[in-house]
Amino acid sequence: MSSIALWWRAVRPFSFTVSVIPPILGAVLAVLGNPGLEINWFRLILTLIGCMTAHAGANLLSDYYDYKVHVDREDTFGSSGLLVGKIMQPKQIFKGGVIVISVALGIGLYLVSVTPNGLFLLGLIFIGGILGVFYTAQPFAFKYRALGDIAVFISFGSAMVLGAYYVQVHRFSWAPVLYALPIALLVDAILHSNNLRDIESDEAVHIKTIPILIGEKASKWVYYGLIFGAYVLILILIVWAGLPMLSLLTFLSLPLAIKLVKMVRDKEKMPEKQFAMIDAATAQFHLTFGVLMIISLIIHLLIH
Repeated sequence: MSSIALWWRAVRPFSFTVSVIPPILGAVLAVLGNPGLEINWFRLILTLIGCMTAHAGANLLSDYYDYKVHVDREDTFGSSGLLVGKIMQPKQIFKGGVIVISVALGIGLYLVSVTPNGLFLLGLIFIGGILGVFYTAQPFAFKYRALGDIAVFISFGSAMVLGAYYVQVHRFSWAPVLYALPIALLVDAILHSNNLRDIESDEAVHIKTIPILIGEKASKWVYYGLIFGAYVLILILIVWAGLPMLSLLTFLSLPLAIKLVKMVRDKEKMPEKQFAMIDAATAQFHLTFGVLMIISLIIHLLIH
């Protein structure tokens, strides 16, 4: 396998749906809430690259620390598998994570410098950086203390959408914060499905996740709530927060949601390797839902 292919595998590209959808949604919401606004495409592309590189860096650091504390080991699922398989060395992954996060930071600081009232944007970047770097790194290690759900909900939800919105509009608005909530629930569903799958292996190394704290049965219901809660929030936002009616297009993804819920419900009946893909399947659902939401908003803009 070539070096490029190895690093591509290392950053876990299947998960990039969660760092692509929010900045695009933020930009679309900027136009929706500010008629006549012209998108700065260069800054939008930089925002998108910055979000993705920050995510890639966090993935690399997560692989490194998960391997170091033996969360990732033989016969476990998750991560890129490069460290467990002895294909790459821990110091390589760690250095790669630092380099990629440094690139993301550089992009972020540039955007702060060219954005009026950029200190607010700097605050969002700081929050995202703390939640990303210390997701597995000490002294916080949010993932190992059952705080990973909060970290991903904030960083890949309202914070990222609001940041992309702010880069275009240069002022705060509650709309991107609220309209990001369905997407944030589905990001958490990806993590929760991963932790549900890994209850036994995570318990063996004495870390804490929500499924470990509440048990498998309750965790299944939490997953159902996260998946269907996204649809409930769409309805609530339409009725009480001015989200365009066309956002009901997201309900076209409902058959996929039902398929995932049935998969989790029947977890014990499935081969372990088949259920191991639940996080990737949930990520694909997040992508489908997010794309439908963005398309619905663009159609609304085109016909109004």
